[in-house]
Amino acid sequence: MKRFKIQQAYFALIMLILSVLLITGCGGSDEAALVTAQYDNVLPGACTEAGPKVISSIPTNNTESVPINTTITAVFSEAMDPTTIAYTNQGDPQVITFTLRDNDHPLVNIEGTVAMPDPYTIAIFTPKDPLSGGSWYTVTITKYAKSYPAETKLGCSYKWSFKTAL
Repeated sequence: MKRFKIQQAYFALIMLILSVLLITGCGGSDEAALVTAQYDNVLPGACTEAGPKVISSIPTNNTESVPINTTITAVFSEAMDPTTIAYTNQGDPQVITFTLRDNDHPLVNIEGTVAMPDPYTIAIFTPKDPLSGGSWYTVTITKYAKSYPAETKLGCSYKWSFKTAL
């Protein structure tokens, strides 16, 4: 009888471990894109892969003394689907294609909104609150962004940084 209870305890422990591994292993697509984008990225204007491209950004990479109430702009080589370029995709809240992060807190996305005026070649990210002064920020646009109407993914993920004024 004692042996049966030990086997039950082992079985329960194994099931608990498997459950934890299953839950943590099923991260959202946002996690996969952002992890990939950390290593598989280029600066705007530098992609050589097929597909739409980010051809420029404001602020540009390594710009310093950017105002804390700035907006971040990305210019695309062709029209993009505005529903795929967002801080949070309403259809799939796990998908985030346009992120802004304070380098001192790299695991936290700065909240904001993305506007894409017609003809959908410019994305403008407006942070919800003013940015912190004297901080470095990193912008990432992942391959989840797609062209319009062809729905072709970006050729590369893009990442660039800037520093706010004190």
